[in-house]
Amino acid sequence: MSTRQGHGAAVAAWLLVVSLLAGCAGIAPRETPDSLMQEGRELYAAQKYEAAIGKFQRVIELDSTRWPANLCLARSYIARSNWKPALANARVAFEAAPTGADVRATLAEALLGSGQASLRGRQFLEAIVFFSEYISLSPADGRGYLGAGQAYVGAGRYPDALNAFLHGLQRDKSGRGRDDLLRGIVDGGTKALQQGDPRSAVLLLQEYVQQDPGNADGFVLLGKALIEAGYRSDARGALSRALQLNPSQVEAGDLLRGLR
Repeated sequence: MSTRQGHGAAVAAWLLVVSLLAGCAGIAPRETPDSLMQEGRELYAAQKYEAAIGKFQRVIELDSTRWPANLCLARSYIARSNWKPALANARVAFEAAPTGADVRATLAEALLGSGQASLRGRQFLEAIVFFSEYISLSPADGRGYLGAGQAYVGAGRYPDALNAFLHGLQRDKSGRGRDDLLRGIVDGGTKALQQGDPRSAVLLLQEYVQQDPGNADGFVLLGKALIEAGYRSDARGALSRALQLNPSQVEAGDLLRGLR
């Protein structure tokens, strides 16, 4: 072989190598469920939730049995307060692995968020379902009973509301939710009175003053409900108690004078 021919062969070989390398550089690494899960978790940790959702959805497209992808999807949707898909994916994970790490807690969080969103949207019957299921998963958390009570109030189911609030007071051992639960009772009584149901108002407000016997305003509300319900003698007792607690309670005095 001549020197020129050898040089030409070497150049051709070099060009072939360059061409092969360029072709390889254009080939994307193959997607696998494991690699996508890792990428999704990194995106979630960086709070890039929308991008993370795309990765986890792709995992499920490749392997529909990968319940950890549903769990991660639920967490990503929760981070965006997108409750419908959060709950749907949390349910899938729970059905596949009810004892899996973080599965129960994620489903509970999705139920609580869904209930609160339904409550804000005045979808009271829907909220009752979500809060009831949340209570079954987290029976020691007063937030479930509070939400259920508020939803029952919204639906006009006042005895059920009182029952939910009282269960919350009994189960909330930490006491952190006590003030909110008591406010739920008095708000329920106020609404019942406004809606022309004074007997339900009496039911709620009598419980309220038992739970908070030093609150003069509570006795005034109870007195008004008792008057509306036709229990004038009991109303005098409630209003007199309000004045004992707060002698400057003007409304109690006015209502008492009206009963004479």
